[in-house]
Amino acid sequence: MLFNLFSIAQEAANVLHVLRTVLLITEAVLAIALIVTIFFQPANTTGVSAIDNTETYYTRHKKRSTEGIMKTATTVIAIIMAVIAVVFFITLCFDRSGGIL
Repeated sequence: MLFNLFSIAQEAANVLHVLRTVLLITEAVLAIALIVTIFFQPANTTGVSAIDNTETYYTRHKKRSTEGIMKTATTVIAIIMAVIAVVFFITLCFDRSGGIL
């Protein structure tokens, strides 16, 4: 019976090892995607427009533009990266025997 429990713990440790590897690869791919989305965003040099309260067609439909899509993609990728990092470090809390360190 004890051997059976050790075998289950070993299998769980192997699954956690594979999960950590997948999470690290996903984190690396998302990091590259985040860098690309940040570089493709246009420069925001219109600081004076905050004082001017005129509303144009572009300001009303900014979320549908390429700039709006890139900002949304950047935010979503950053949030997903944060969640994956938390999950990765939670999996590090378990040692090879399946107990919490």
